[in-house]
Amino acid sequence: MKKPSLLSDMSDPCCYVCGTTYNLHVHHCFPGYGRRKVSDREGCWVYLCAPHHNMSNQGVHFNHELDMELRRRCQEAWEEREGIDEPDHETFIALMGRNYL
Repeated sequence: MKKPSLLSDMSDPCCYVCGTTYNLHVHHCFPGYGRRKVSDREGCWVYLCAPHHNMSNQGVHFNHELDMELRRRCQEAWEEREGIDEPDHETFIALMGRNYL
């Protein structure tokens, strides 16, 4: 079951980067190795327009800085939502395999 996004407003979907409402894709902030399902379950996904997703060099799949920024922001939002204030981020690491902060 897909939980509401931690970063995108589902009631008013728009690209997280530029705000357009045209040609939106769902981007899982933590893909691969079974983490896509975890991302869905935990709300770790965001709306991105095609160019900011995977249809240009600016897209998150080709832009490491943007990819890491989304992962950091998502981790921060997840830890805040869960009420977690661990300096070592152990709970998040157990879920996603790595600390992005």
